[in-house]
Amino acid sequence: GNGASPADLQRIDAMRRTFTPRRFGSGYDAVQVNRLFDAIVASLSGRSGMPINEQELDPNQFSLVPGGYFEAEVNQALKEVRDLVVRR
Repeated sequence: GNGASPADLQRIDAMRRTFTPRRFGSGYDAVQVNRLFDAIVASLSGRSGMPINEQELDPNQFSLVPGGYFEAEVNQALKEVRDLVVRR
């Protein structure tokens, strides 16, 4: 079917809320990450007509900036989103 289950969406939303900005060193640009996750949630909830494709879920798109999000957390969240998108 089209769209993710409410539980899937809650999980993605919960994960993206726990992304931690690094106190030292660089991580993924929070503005870019947040923009992507807004689009993911809108798409999977059916609020947006834009389907998310796997290329858009590639973490290599993010700039590394001081104080950015920990890469491992964002990578794990994107992996779960990819699994969801592939399953549909």
